[in-house]
Amino acid sequence: MKNQYFGDNRDLFKYDLIWHIMQTGLINHFTFIPMLTEDDDTEHGENRDRKKAKAGTENKPLVKFLDKYRVKSKRNIKELEGFFKDRITIYGKNKYFSHLQRKEYFKQIEDKLLSKSLVFVDPDTGLQVERSGKEHILYCEVKDLYKRMDKNSILMIYQHYPRMRTEKNIQQYFYERSEKLKNIAGDLPIYIDDNEIRFFFLTKDKSIQDSLGKQISKYKQSYPQLHMSKFLC
Repeated sequence: MKNQYFGDNRDLFKYDLIWHIMQTGLINHFTFIPMLTEDDDTEHGENRDRKKAKAGTENKPLVKFLDKYRVKSKRNIKELEGFFKDRITIYGKNKYFSHLQRKEYFKQIEDKLLSKSLVFVDPDTGLQVERSGKEHILYCEVKDLYKRMDKNSILMIYQHYPRMRTEKNIQQYFYERSEKLKNIAGDLPIYIDDNEIRFFFLTKDKSIQDSLGKQISKYKQSYPQLHMSKFLC
């Protein structure tokens, strides 16, 4: 992820979804693990047009909060503390993520951050590929976080849609990732997406998994353009 995109429609989707889950009482703390990379010279202005947002628009306080960061110089993930208050811990908020130092980055995450929390890992692109870089989280890192988090926590992972020509290839892409996550968690992940980004959820406790699935299904009902399932067809 990059600070330059802070507050765009993808952020509106992700933080509203997290807020919705927290508001249900299913989880009370948000541990944010950003894999922050340096800004570049790209910009996607259309991603700040709220009329084009596919989710999150009903959360007026969040929309108002994120709209304050339309000026690029003000965009910084640390500002999230102003919205989530004492319910958020942002790990590594003052440093950029490096492929060469990734082992140390994940190793330094304290166990207390993985207790009774929604643990959200936000890479630039998503899960491991054949030639992974700083934009990806490796499956071994997902496995370690999942192993270390307690049974009262939820692991949430950000994933971009791939640039593929056919729907069949895209479905195969996500099927393979879901299967690899199943090998880690013992069950297929719950997911929700808007055909641009997808969030995978891994849990340890069956009751939390069931409740989470119901809450995400309820969230989807508010935004018809979203897709969600525990299983892939």
